[in-house]
Amino acid sequence: MAKSEKTEKGTSQQSLPFQMPRAPPHVYSCFVLNRTAQSIECTLKYDGRPGEEKFDEVVSVNIPAKSEHYFPRQFFQPDLPESYCKWVKIVTYIRVKKSNGKILEVSYPFDHVHCPIRNWEFHIRDDGDILSKPPTRVVNVLKYENLDQYEC
Repeated sequence: MAKSEKTEKGTSQQSLPFQMPRAPPHVYSCFVLNRTAQSIECTLKYDGRPGEEKFDEVVSVNIPAKSEHYFPRQFFQPDLPESYCKWVKIVTYIRVKKSNGKILEVSYPFDHVHCPIRNWEFHIRDDGDILSKPPTRVVNVLKYENLDQYEC
């Protein structure tokens, strides 16, 4: 509920209650699931610090039919040696080229992502666009390399 406060000039001013800003809809790591009967070419872009391309990274892989690929979190340290903090890169773009030449693309912000998250899923189907879906399982740490205890 808003309160009414008097200013120095004696006029009344409404103060609004504090509202916590929303968390950004960042995807830090993801699975791309190829649900088609043919292999696909997948390109994923990670963004580092906003406004600076030197920390951005593009990864391209082929994903066999009825298979998946895990894109782990990527880190960068922008101010070495003055600062030792690590920043996490953000997944901002996915491009898929199907065997028939059709191109599918999705960009940040992704559908259904409402807060920072790891292990998001992008499903590639025979028909339609790329589906953006919440994680459906805990990561199998033995199957995927470069995971740490914070990924699960």
